[in-house]
Amino acid sequence: MSNLKEQMIESSAALQQAWTYVQGVSLTKISLPAKCYEQWLKRAGMHQVLTSTTPILAARDAAWKVVQDVANAQEVQGKPKTVKYSNVEMEFAVARHLALTSYVTVTWSIYDRLANTCGRLAGVGDIAENPKQNPKVCEDFVGKKKVLGFDGHLHIREAYSWPLKVSYKIRNWLVHEGYEEGSTSLFHGEDIPDRFMLHDDAIQYLQKACGGENDGRNKGDFTCVSDENDCWTHSDLLKILEQYNKEIDTMFTALLKWSVDSFVGQIKAFAARDQA
Repeated sequence: MSNLKEQMIESSAALQQAWTYVQGVSLTKISLPAKCYEQWLKRAGMHQVLTSTTPILAARDAAWKVVQDVANAQEVQGKPKTVKYSNVEMEFAVARHLALTSYVTVTWSIYDRLANTCGRLAGVGDIAENPKQNPKVCEDFVGKKKVLGFDGHLHIREAYSWPLKVSYKIRNWLVHEGYEEGSTSLFHGEDIPDRFMLHDDAIQYLQKACGGENDGRNKGDFTCVSDENDCWTHSDLLKILEQYNKEIDTMFTALLKWSVDSFVGQIKAFAARDQA
């Protein structure tokens, strides 16, 4: 995550510098139409979104630590299936759900904000200009064609669709469905030794929903993770989320750098005649 954090700080500073430059331009002394500068100013204002997103990374780190604490929790003496979560005694399945839901929620709040920033900067008109809906990584960057300049969506879809879809589906399952989706249980069991092992039916359900083959074991092809190093077949949700969210972090690090650098480069290139 350190690379993502560093890129967020760097990109935020670059956007803020661009915003300061454009904001200070006198519209009476430019050769370009004023609308060009107005649009740049609007887009460069996304630096505020990046600046306010960076602190959420610390919340995600804390949420992940809590999840690991629950994964390693020991049974309260004399109370079967009971562990301590934030110093409160509760059934292991309850603590597991609370901790994991907190982690995936804060994680995807970061991803949603980054997708909004990149989509507003590098997305095509109906994505970048939509006033009612922010750009979304799964619905837009992966789910649609030609939504980013220079076919940027192609690289996201081909290299990161699988980890993106799995992580997002898990998030939606926990937040919207709870313990089960339909009659399918997410986890193998509710006892402490079950930890975070996925139910076999959940593996098959997730695989089919996210684009893998239907036998329940073969992951989707659209990933940079090699078959021999992929955690998918181990069925441990924590290992899967840890690996796949690192992949998504890598994707957003590159997407953010490209989106911001391209946007700032556009200003420099087109405004050069006014700086001569």
